[in-house]
Amino acid sequence: MIVEKVLNNNVVVSIDPNTKKEVIIMGSGIAFNRGVGQEIQEDKIEKIFVIDDKRMGNKIKKLINQIPDGIFELAHEIIVYSKKELNRKLDNQIYISLADHIAFAIKRYRNNVQIKNDLLDEIRRIHREEFKVALWAVGNLNKKLKINLPEDEAGFIALHLVNASYKETAKESMISTKIVKGILNIIRYYYSVEFNEDDLNYDRLLTHLKYFAKRVVSNNQNQESSGEFLEIAKNSYSEAYDCAEKIKEYIEANYDYIVNKDELVYLTMHIHRVISVLRSQV
Repeated sequence: MIVEKVLNNNVVVSIDPNTKKEVIIMGSGIAFNRGVGQEIQEDKIEKIFVIDDKRMGNKIKKLINQIPDGIFELAHEIIVYSKKELNRKLDNQIYISLADHIAFAIKRYRNNVQIKNDLLDEIRRIHREEFKVALWAVGNLNKKLKINLPEDEAGFIALHLVNASYKETAKESMISTKIVKGILNIIRYYYSVEFNEDDLNYDRLLTHLKYFAKRVVSNNQNQESSGEFLEIAKNSYSEAYDCAEKIKEYIEANYDYIVNKDELVYLTMHIHRVISVLRSQV
């Protein structure tokens, strides 16, 4: 491949001769003594990022020029690891948001400026898979850069992974996390219980609440059915139904969203399931 543009000493832009797509090629010292039109040394290539979207590619190239050398490569490494561990696709916007965040986090650390993540405990509980990956990411950054970023940064990185999974903005992701936290607190206080976070039914409840919160934030109301199961749920699981009603009141009082009958039924069922398991373990 031929150098089309040098972004920094470790990153160049080229065109894949097979696909004709623009690619960003990374490798330690890959641009050393190399200029536009010269052949790229294949043994120097460590990572290749394919640019499918020209606008996104332009943003990435601009960002690479603005952040310290090596940061985009570290972000890319985290993203590759995250895709593998989470077994899901991530929106390409994360290449920009995560690299930018890491650059700023390192700058803050070196200037001795710490930002506390007030949602750290909730992120750890609600987004456990993403948080586990984010802990690895922080450890990797600390090891390679010989710094000591705190666990709070793992919370922030986890939210970037959540954003990229659900295509939410950072603000939307924060609101979604607060909604899930609020609902879990209502259930916790209503039943005076602490959840068993290793229980499969808790995972099911959490997954349901994440998607429910996403609909609330985006105001994307599911189409309501006839509500024929509402009376069944109300009569069969009256306690869980009463708790679900309190969640409905909380959502409608704090967010521009109307909880419909079907959502009330699903909330009731998930609450009943997780509480039944907790009570059986006492």
